[in-house]
Amino acid sequence: MSLRVLGWGLLAGALVFGVGWFAGASGRDALEQERRDALARAESADARAFILSGRVSLFQSNFGDASRAFEAARGVVLGAQTRLRQLGDAARAGQLEVALSQLREAQRLALALDAGAQAAAEQALRVIESVAPAPAPAAPAAAGR
Repeated sequence: MSLRVLGWGLLAGALVFGVGWFAGASGRDALEQERRDALARAESADARAFILSGRVSLFQSNFGDASRAFEAARGVVLGAQTRLRQLGDAARAGQLEVALSQLREAQRLALALDAGAQAAAEQALRVIESVAPAPAPAAPAAAGR
């Protein structure tokens, strides 16, 4: 084998490797964004579930359970806020600060046996729902089944 054939073979191998590398990485950014959005929707659903659980506890005059539910919701929202700040989304992270303050107020009112915690919990719920990303569109169904 001559040196020239070996050079062309190495060049072809490097070219094939490069094309494969770029083809494999082409959809990675979109997939990562979809993963982050799914995580944000899951965190939002968890926080909503805790808040709604706390509101039900308030209706049942179980202020201790309501306080614990609001505390759990604060933990989830705080984690979401931290993640948004790490991703550089300061606007949405700032909106979650309002939800955190409303949850603190709801928890304080619940501990004071004040049914006014409902209004603070409702406000926190609205803020969380406004910050959550919209659900991804459903994939089209396979035809011919």
